[in-house]
Amino acid sequence: MDAADAAREFDTLAVMRELEAAGMDRKQAEAQTYALRDRRAGLATKVDLDAGIACLVARLEARIYRALWIQAGAIVGSLTVIAGLSIALVKLFG
Repeated sequence: MDAADAAREFDTLAVMRELEAAGMDRKQAEAQTYALRDRRAGLATKVDLDAGIACLVARLEARIYRALWIQAGAIVGSLTVIAGLSIALVKLFG
């Protein structure tokens, strides 16, 4: 069982015992417990959320690095053009 399965595990017997101890009759406690378990099954766990956030962070980092490389290329290209123009002007006007 991995961490995600462990987080989804639901102890129906313990929940039913708690409800019965609080005064609920057995049929009601059983119905409430199974309804709660079934509703809980589709919810995201902390493990799910952590994995989703890690994925989003990785994608964002990749986009940021890509944008930085594009900007660096534009700066180098601009500097190359400026250097070329400077050389041409020095040669032209001596």
